[in-house]
Amino acid sequence: MSAITKMTRRLSYEEILGSLGPRYQAILEALRERPRSTARELALYLWEQRKIPQAERNYVHPRLTELVDDGLVRVVGKRKCPVTGRMVAVYELADEKPEIEQGTLDLEGR
Repeated sequence: MSAITKMTRRLSYEEILGSLGPRYQAILEALRERPRSTARELALYLWEQRKIPQAERNYVHPRLTELVDDGLVRVVGKRKCPVTGRMVAVYELADEKPEIEQGTLDLEGR
């Protein structure tokens, strides 16, 4: 990606961030601090930061889906949730460079 593209993408992100609701902003900030997180991990982090009332993934997951649809967040893999034992999506900001971690499956085929 060229430097100009990165710069314009960053400016667009900052412009959009100001118009998003507080939960969207909190999720984006959490992903910036904790990239490659699951919805449950983000919920726990945001609860510890006192930004959501419970450490429940349902406070985060619907907003993550909308942020993915808007192109601000992307699904970059999956891993087993230690709480449920199920495979769950791993998220990161769309402007971050994806890396494949050992033990994860990149859902976008990169």
